[in-house]
Amino acid sequence: MKSAVMFAKAVDCQLNGNPEEAKVLYKKLLRYHPDNSEVLGNLAVLVKKDGHVQLAEQMLRRAVNANPQNFSALTTLANIKIADQKYAEAKKFNDMALAIQPNDPDAIVNDGVLLIHDNKLEEAEFNFWQVMQREPKHITARMNFANVRRLKKDNLDNSIAMLKQVAEHDPSNIMVNLMICAANQDAQRFVEALGYAEKALAASNGKSVDALNALATCHIVLGELEQAVEIFQRSQAISPDNVLTGTAYLFALNYDDRRTPKEVFHEYQRLAHLLGKGKVQYKHNNRGKIQGRRIRIGYVSPDFYTHVVSFFIEPILRNHDRTRFEVIAYANVIKPDEHTVYLKRYFDKWVDVVRMNDEEMAAQIRNDDVDILIDLAGHTHGNRLPVLAMKPAPIQATYLGFGYTTGFEQVDYFIGDDNFTPPGEEAYFSEKVLNIEAPLFAYNPPWHRAAEIVPPPALTKGYVTFGTMTRMVRLNTRLLMVWKQILDRVPGSKLRFDQKTMDDPATVERFYQRLEGLGFDRNRVELVSTPEHWNGYLEFDIALDCWPHNAGTTTFEALFSGVPVVAKRDRVSVGRFADLVLRPLGMEEWIADTPEQFVELAVKMASDLPRLADMRANLRQRMTESAFFDFKARTRGLEAGYLEMVRRYNEERT
Repeated sequence: MKSAVMFAKAVDCQLNGNPEEAKVLYKKLLRYHPDNSEVLGNLAVLVKKDGHVQLAEQMLRRAVNANPQNFSALTTLANIKIADQKYAEAKKFNDMALAIQPNDPDAIVNDGVLLIHDNKLEEAEFNFWQVMQREPKHITARMNFANVRRLKKDNLDNSIAMLKQVAEHDPSNIMVNLMICAANQDAQRFVEALGYAEKALAASNGKSVDALNALATCHIVLGELEQAVEIFQRSQAISPDNVLTGTAYLFALNYDDRRTPKEVFHEYQRLAHLLGKGKVQYKHNNRGKIQGRRIRIGYVSPDFYTHVVSFFIEPILRNHDRTRFEVIAYANVIKPDEHTVYLKRYFDKWVDVVRMNDEEMAAQIRNDDVDILIDLAGHTHGNRLPVLAMKPAPIQATYLGFGYTTGFEQVDYFIGDDNFTPPGEEAYFSEKVLNIEAPLFAYNPPWHRAAEIVPPPALTKGYVTFGTMTRMVRLNTRLLMVWKQILDRVPGSKLRFDQKTMDDPATVERFYQRLEGLGFDRNRVELVSTPEHWNGYLEFDIALDCWPHNAGTTTFEALFSGVPVVAKRDRVSVGRFADLVLRPLGMEEWIADTPEQFVELAVKMASDLPRLADMRANLRQRMTESAFFDFKARTRGLEAGYLEMVRRYNEERT
């Protein structure tokens, strides 16, 4: 059979539902024409459908090398790279495709998807709209148009309705089901989101990593940690090197009371290795001592906007000694706001790194000759830890934004204090633990949002209300059973969960059913979402803290609102936030070492209403007169830590 005839037959088989025969014919053709671009490209499409993505990519690269004008191969390569989240490579291939066929709808849609990842939502929306005008039934354009409207917060319910219309025509479309899942998450409808994640997973025959991760995330937000961990493990088994899975799994493990500190630390090290894989490190062997000039500090953060981190870092930035320190911001802020403008004035230099890749950002830091690079995010959303893996500064440290190790050996210091990171826990940090003067943080709450102090609600309601503002992920089964013991011991008392997720009636009912399964009486549980969350503290008599991961910001907020907090210390650092906050206030007697002690502390506090009223009236003043509000002292303490880092660095060069 002549090659042309064989090729035509192979294409016919491919288009008419006989892929196996098509593959046989394409492989025969490649024996005689190993560099035929069209054959390689067509076979790659079939191989990709079989799930052999790496092999397909190799074939497509060969196809493009043989013929750089192979439009189909270029767009398929772009799709593979988008799926791999390697957006720079995807853009390269898609731009080549657009140069060949600038009006091709699939290439225009790909360009729109890439614009979304550059946060250019208006341009992305126009791309999808263009395609829809020409091809109203173009499913990928329609679902991405709806998705970009979701991201713009234009009309969430309208976006969901548009996505559901697409799903009606293509119910097994994994991506559209995931988009509906994400839109429902944005709308705080997590039970419905869970259903669409399950649909996406079923459509993939249980093999979609994105669907598994979406499903696990829904379980996390609903407080169903055990299910989430198991699903993340399934996801990792399919794609062990998936960074998004690794990061989300690590987040879940922080709250898993079934894990030992050693097990959790091992996962941090594993993820750090994955994030730093292939990164080339800068060398500082020839760099001299840091002396005779201002020390150059670089702060890396995605949270230089109206974010809780800013309530803690703003007093430090405001009080830095500018005669000794030069301060540079490396801002990975996706959506700057008026608070961003406010914070900018505290920096000698502001560098927007949102559109910089890791290598470009590391080069910028190196060129700025930064002495100490401070990560303020840890493994939270928007972090740039892979940049720190490249060691662009000779001294690197992590502080404030996360509360535990980065797992990176390239990060030299974890900044703590004797309450948060007491001696003896060093083995669970990849960094050297550098304890500065306690308390570790300064705290400047948003005074304009905090409610006026009122007497304990028990005085008018006739019963004690225990409350929590914490995220539901902290509410593991063992913890809830301890809290139930408190309700059983304090007659008539109620337990109030105040959380944004409780806006959704389906979430409320699902959580009630979970509590009832543990023996709770639903009449003694209040599930609410206070619109201005600071006002929610007015309804608490006593706040209950969580473990193994203590609450952080909500503990500060509760105390500032006059609400005492009963806590239990637990695992390394994340289980010692209570010590970090309460010990400097002289309230260490509110911290238990065991669940039994925790119950006794809560019962004792609830039995003394006059003392509760006295604490309520005086807690805010006690906080404002504490070391947390001595912003200059907290800044000098942190700067002393920086000077110690420099001293050690210079000593190594003596």
